[in-house]
Amino acid sequence: MACGGATVKALLSSSSSSLFFSRTLFSYNKPRCPPPLRVLPGFTRALCLSTAPTAIATTDEDQAPKPLRHSLLLERLRLRHLRDQPKGIAQGRAPTSPSLSRPADVAVKKESKEKKRGLASSFEELGLCDEVMGAVKEMEISVPTEIQCIAVPAVLEGKSVVLGSHTGSGKTLAYMLPIVQLMRQDEALSGVLMKPRRPRAVVLCPTRELCEQVFRVAKSISHHARFRSTMISGGGRLRPQEDSLSEPIDMVVGTPGRILQHINDGNMVYGDIKFLVGST
Repeated sequence: MACGGATVKALLSSSSSSLFFSRTLFSYNKPRCPPPLRVLPGFTRALCLSTAPTAIATTDEDQAPKPLRHSLLLERLRLRHLRDQPKGIAQGRAPTSPSLSRPADVAVKKESKEKKRGLASSFEELGLCDEVMGAVKEMEISVPTEIQCIAVPAVLEGKSVVLGSHTGSGKTLAYMLPIVQLMRQDEALSGVLMKPRRPRAVVLCPTRELCEQVFRVAKSISHHARFRSTMISGGGRLRPQEDSLSEPIDMVVGTPGRILQHINDGNMVYGDIKFLVGST
């Protein structure tokens, strides 16, 4: 039995070795197949290991022609440029030059602007009487300025006002016209008469030059409104000024220092002063 076991082992080993040898030969003779591809979870397509040239799939967005994109960008730029331009130019209308506008159109536009701001288009609308309007017409002034439209009605209502505007805007007429009209109304309603050395209106000016300017305006109005005014300022002789104050007078135009001097000397009495203007 021992020999038999050894014999069986020898036969088994020889048969196994021959079987291994035959399998080896078979594996060398059999053509090799590539291992099966392994698809990983999460990937929709298998990985291609081939080295042959393949066509790459493209989407519709990649195949969009570049000229189409450029045209879209140009259209956006054009729309933005039209938005930034003024309304008239954006709609294809050429801008009108102010110099080409007709005078009638300019006058209508100016009148409409004044109405929007609440300004009067004539002195009659400010409430001035015929006597004062005669002086205005003689000066050949037809349309009141902005400061005159504001000041004249306020002074006629008896208000105390503070006015300010640039040179040449008509500030002197803005207070002189309503003051003269109020003095004439007092004469007509209350029977107030001119008195010597007792003016009812005083206009204070800082310089002699400004006194002369205001006095000329007062004299031009007095030709129609019938009131008497005089000028007393520094630099002039006292005797002629004393003589002018000794007569019946309505308005005095002068510098503060010289007026104060005449008051101290008794040449002028300030008890009847109703209108006081400080001009600069």
